[in-house]
Amino acid sequence: MSGPTLTAAVLLSLAAAAAMLPASKRLMQYFQLGSYQFGAYARSFIRQLMKCLWPGLALGLAAALLSLAVIPALRWPSVPAILFTVLMAALILLAGYVIGLLTYRERKVKTRLVITARVRRLSIALFAEGLLLSFLLLRLTHRFWIPALIPLLMPMWLFLAALITWPVEKGIQMLYRKDAKGILDHYRASGLAVIGITGSYGKTTVKNLLAAMLSQRYPTLATPASFNTPMGLARCIREELGQQHLFFIAEMGARHPWDIRVLSRLIRPDAGILTSIGPQHLQTMGSIERIGRTKYDLIRGLPKHGFAVFNFDGKYVSGYYEKTSIPKALAGIPGSDLWAEDLDLFPEGSRFTLCLPSGERLACETRLAGDHNIRNILLAALMAMHYGITPEEIRNALISVNPPASRLQVTTRGKGYKVINNGFNSNPDSSRKALQVLSSYPGRHVVVTPGFIELGRQEEQSNRRLGSDIAAVAQMALLVGEKHTRPIREGLLENGMAEENVHVFASLAQANEFVQENCGPGDVVLYENDLPDHYS
Repeated sequence: MSGPTLTAAVLLSLAAAAAMLPASKRLMQYFQLGSYQFGAYARSFIRQLMKCLWPGLALGLAAALLSLAVIPALRWPSVPAILFTVLMAALILLAGYVIGLLTYRERKVKTRLVITARVRRLSIALFAEGLLLSFLLLRLTHRFWIPALIPLLMPMWLFLAALITWPVEKGIQMLYRKDAKGILDHYRASGLAVIGITGSYGKTTVKNLLAAMLSQRYPTLATPASFNTPMGLARCIREELGQQHLFFIAEMGARHPWDIRVLSRLIRPDAGILTSIGPQHLQTMGSIERIGRTKYDLIRGLPKHGFAVFNFDGKYVSGYYEKTSIPKALAGIPGSDLWAEDLDLFPEGSRFTLCLPSGERLACETRLAGDHNIRNILLAALMAMHYGITPEEIRNALISVNPPASRLQVTTRGKGYKVINNGFNSNPDSSRKALQVLSSYPGRHVVVTPGFIELGRQEEQSNRRLGSDIAAVAQMALLVGEKHTRPIREGLLENGMAEENVHVFASLAQANEFVQENCGPGDVVLYENDLPDHYS
């Protein structure tokens, strides 16, 4: 290649590779939302095929046209030719930036892309990959404009970049986990006790309740928000755990059959709570039985002198209680280790009597709505009492506990209607509990939902059942997403809801506008599940 042609090849290749970084923000977000799992990214790609494809196609076409425009300019004197090439390269970068803005509008996404160190490493790998591919294409074709076509396959290049950086990420994770393990071992020598909590639902509420109860007497640290992955726990341990803490409470989540085993090996809990086993993440778990075995890995990993707390559900959790040989306790039915009587449920919470086998009775009140939250209280209280917290201290702790974010949070909006935000929960059991809470309010009941996800073969049947359940308690249903909510609509109409009271919207924003325009005093709106961006 001549001097100007070689310069053009370098500048245009650099611009095309760099332009992929802003243009791929939506793809990066999907990767992050899927916990950087290759399978999750692939499923997001299939679900959002056009959203994933068009940024690369648009950038590849724009870069190719701008590169081809340089061909006539190469006949000019060197300086004007290079200046014109620089202009075209700048326009390619601008095209990548504009495409990124169009595909990823920060104000409209539900969960923003967080520019973490991992995202930066992935971006560097994607840029380096683009340059390497440009070099190879130039060697093969000797046509300087060919590398401009590389962005056409941008989703595949991002997948490959993630694959290339995978060993590095695993190495970093292992170092972080090793450091976290060392910190835990150091504080264990000073008397730190580690408690793990897992289950299909109820984990975060039980964690918050137990932290409030233990904090009545002991310095206690609980993992923040829903930090329930290996890196989330490692980060909490490394950044927040201190010499002053006597208890560390770890919420433990699972999307895959091996997840709880990995977490147990990381924190080596002294005690554990199994809250529930239900149909959640069936797409990755495969079956309820496998979910149960996965959750029970927490109890299986406890030491012989450990302590396990179970919820009586009459099904899976109760069965695992029976097979457990280490010290254990069961909550939920008369005659168990702890139960509740005299339930008085009301929209803003409940009153009940805490009952011990010794015959002791204690009147309690909570701001957590629904009888399922009384079950959560019993689980946390059993573990707290194991560590010396008195029933009176438990009653005092309950006063300070509010619902976790997006889990049956109740607010009153400006026009006078109430909103029950249960957007975080997304499984059939928790949805039925939320509908029970909705039914306890007077007035017109409205449900806004996109339905369930990640339930595999049971998804359509569960969504139709959801429609049936909604029709039993609500007068109006607002469904988000026409295709995915079709079974819900069928269930609603089959169970008596009038067709004019079933409204389908393309987005949650449109459903919100309808609520704001049509709801007022006396209306109660339940938001049941809020799909993340890669499912919308």
